[in-house]
Amino acid sequence: ITRVDFSLSDAVQETAEEFLPVAQTQEKTFSIEVEPGLTYCGDERSLRRLVSLLLDNAVKYSGEQGKIWVGLQKQGRNLRLTVKNTAENIAEGDLSRLFERFYRGDASRNSQTGGHGIGLSVAKAITEAHKGKISAYGSEGTLTVTVIL
Repeated sequence: ITRVDFSLSDAVQETAEEFLPVAQTQEKTFSIEVEPGLTYCGDERSLRRLVSLLLDNAVKYSGEQGKIWVGLQKQGRNLRLTVKNTAENIAEGDLSRLFERFYRGDASRNSQTGGHGIGLSVAKAITEAHKGKISAYGSEGTLTVTVIL
């Protein structure tokens, strides 16, 4: 990857705004909370792709009239990117598998949601290429994916 200093705040904000029309068309609530002025030394193009992959997944699986939230905050020396969406409860064991290639939590919905089941594995690869960590947590009808850079 090519590392340069860039505004991660702007990259996350701009990428997230691209998903607003899709979410509105599907009558979903979409919230963006990006702390301004956060810069990062990394590959801007691949990090924009990371945000896009996480939001694409959130829009697909948030259900009818679902809720999606994306945020970027400084956390100590790190930056924390979070994408939350309403989702059917996911078994704890399934959360660790979300980042595996071709894994689908609900195989019966494959034809409804489209895609190929590799988005979150690519998100993991981008995160790891930046020496970051990605994790998923599910509770009370919400899936939260967190990336620490």
